[in-house]
Amino acid sequence: MLRTLIFICAMALSACGGGEGASFAPGTGNTHCGVSVGTQRISGVVTSVHDGDTITVGGESVRLASIDAPELGQAYGPQSREDLAAMVWDQTVTVAYEEKDRYGRVVGTVFKTDCSHVNLKMVQEGAAWYYEAFQCEIDLRQRQDYAAAHGQAQAARRGLWAANAMAPWRYRNGVDAKVPNSCPNGDAASL
Repeated sequence: MLRTLIFICAMALSACGGGEGASFAPGTGNTHCGVSVGTQRISGVVTSVHDGDTITVGGESVRLASIDAPELGQAYGPQSREDLAAMVWDQTVTVAYEEKDRYGRVVGTVFKTDCSHVNLKMVQEGAAWYYEAFQCEIDLRQRQDYAAAHGQAQAARRGLWAANAMAPWRYRNGVDAKVPNSCPNGDAASL
């Protein structure tokens, strides 16, 4: 009886907060689908895709961590958005994150229900760059995965690499992003 009551309370509480079909809850650890990620979770249906690295899940704006996609006004920008929409629009995803950015967006790692790692898939498909300026925010294994995906997409001239798109940070600021030489935990940043 107590188990049933606890289950009913847990189900009722999980339905609260978030609106538009999202559920907000602390994660059960620091991994999801075998990937080291933030401890907080949002699960829900993707209701809009703003560009190649920003979606809306249950009313929350989500910036995909570790990647940077071309701006909509850039070469390959609209295609990058279409690529992301084809992967996630109107589908249920889980976003694992630790914090929000200065614009109030959740900055997280997006997973489909089959554990497909959407952020990494965007880099593999040549729809986004691995954003090395923020590489110290992820573990060494992920840095290696992103760097390999980036290199393979570039070598195969997939997506934005065939379009000769300019890196979005250069497009926005006119300069290359500052990439750290080492991370606070002592790891060498660049591989």
